[in-house]
Formats: sequence, structure tokens, C-alpha cells
Amino acid sequence: MQYIWEVVLAAEKNGIREADLRYEVAEVRSPYLEVSFCDLNTQTVEQTVVEVNPFYRFFDIFSEILDINQKGYEKTREIFVDTVFHYLALTDLRMGMSKKDYYLKFLAEELESGQFGSKAKAAMRLFSRYEKRYLVLALMDVVASRNYLEIFKWLFQEIYINSMIYVSMDCANELYIYVGSAETQEERERVQFLLDTFLPIGMRTEVFYLEHFGILDMEETMVIDKVLLI
Repeated sequence: MQYIWEVVLAAEKNGIREADLRYEVAEVRSPYLEVSFCDLNTQTVEQTVVEVNPFYRFFDIFSEILDINQKGYEKTREIFVDTVFHYLALTDLRMGMSKKDYYLKFLAEELESGQFGSKAKAAMRLFSRYEKRYLVLALMDVVASRNYLEIFKWLFQEIYINSMIYVSMDCANELYIYVGSAETQEERERVQFLLDTFLPIGMRTEVFYLEHFGILDMEETMVIDKVLLI
């Protein structure tokens, strides 16, 4: 990673909010990188302290306050660096946002604030930041195309990578959904929210969690003691 915006994205992917990061001036810094890691090839962020080279892109901002000939005010300098880098990181991210990115951001905020109802507000707390992005993207696509079933399949398999969705051969309005994860109260609530939000009225579903149901002519689904009969 070379820039602070890359660190922010990597941190959020690992469940660390940008607001929880703390930017500090690196004691040993490369003139070719804005951030300093022991491993130059690292692609993950697992701690909140981020060491930065403030002179890489922002020499004019930091050159005077971080002048090595200026003594004292160490704590003030630390606070200044941290505060300004938070602002610069968010500015970096916003400069790369398209109109669609803003729509996604506002829609997610409206869902989380309860403007779409208390049920949606409660459900949004169960999804990670990246899952929320897929969710609001799917909502926008549903509004634009009305292709509920295909969008639901895409979204569900993005959130549950081991899932499988089958349409009944006897009834086009019946789905068999294998989640591929343990059945917990939280998972049931997440799955139910996706079903209620993205599937049209009248669509019937059967949901299976860790145990797959048996399908004739598919040997991998017909394992004794690990298969459900339907």
C-alpha cells in the first residue's frame, strides 16, 4: 500500500473504521511511500495506529509545524498530524467517488437511520460494511430493472459465498436455498431480511443452512447422515 486511502479501505475491510485509526509520523519513512509498514508488501491493516510520511504529498502543510529545529509542542503536533490526516484520507476517498457512489452512500445512511422503517434499520446492523454496499447496490438495480430473482441470486451469493439457490422444477415460484453457514438467530434474521426485501410477493422458499438437501443424480448431495430429504 502506498497511499492513506488504501490503508482506510484495507482497514474497513478488516472491520476497522476510519474514525478509529490514529495517524502518527513514522520515525523511519520511505520517500516513495505515504504510509510505513514493516512489510512493504502488506495488504491488510490489523491495528489502529498508522505510521505516515506527511511530506510525501503534503510538504506545504506539514513542513513548518514538523520542522526538526522547532522544539516543544510535541503533543500539539501529534494531534495536528492525526486530525489533518483524517481529513485528507476522507478527501482522498471522496475525490474518487462517482455519482452512483454517492447514491449508494445516501441510501445506506437512510436505511441505517430508519427512514425505510425500524425493521430495515435493525437488519442493517447485522451486515458488514461491504455487505451493505452489495445490499444497497442490489436495491438500486431492483428499482432500475425490476429483475427481482436474478438480483436476489446475485446478492445472496455475494453475501453467502458457499450458498446455492435452486428453482423448483415443479413450480417456478418456489426456491430451495442452501445457505452454507451455521444456523443462528442472527443468520436467520439476515436471511429473512433478504427474502422479504428482494423476492416478489408469492415466491415460496425453503431455506437450509449447513445440511444440504439431496438431489437425484448429484452424488455429492446424497451423503448419508449429511443430507436432508424434502
